[in-house]
Amino acid sequence: MADSKGIEINATGMQDFSTKLQASVDKDIAPGSERIKNQLQFYPAFGIHSASPVVQSAAYSYWQRMEEAMLFLDTLSHNAAVLAKVAQEIVTTYRDADSQSVSFLEALQRGASTEVTRGEETAKAAYQQALADEQRDRMNENRELHNPGATR
Repeated sequence: MADSKGIEINATGMQDFSTKLQASVDKDIAPGSERIKNQLQFYPAFGIHSASPVVQSAAYSYWQRMEEAMLFLDTLSHNAAVLAKVAQEIVTTYRDADSQSVSFLEALQRGASTEVTRGEETAKAAYQQALADEQRDRMNENRELHNPGATR
């Protein structure tokens, strides 16, 4: 993935999706599932007490499908709530990571700036020292030219 440009998300869109999905779970999916389950369970079982094995088998099959439908509704409600929570966590984690990376890069920039400034100050001090040394040497050479044998 050398040519990858990273992962980008639309945090605002994801937040909106999460909020709307959670509202739908709370307002419609969970209560709707409960209403449907109550309606399905309201009617009495048919054929359980029948003498016919075919009717009993059909009743048994009906109640198995009914249990599967109930489980499906519970799973749907649960998974929709989980999806809303995961979407919210993605947004929070993305925003936290983005904020931390900005802080990290700012700290790197401050450190690099400090190092460059120190290097510049060191170079400037060395240059000024070299100028001072050169000036001192010239003064000593001039003294020696005008006062041969004088000590420095």
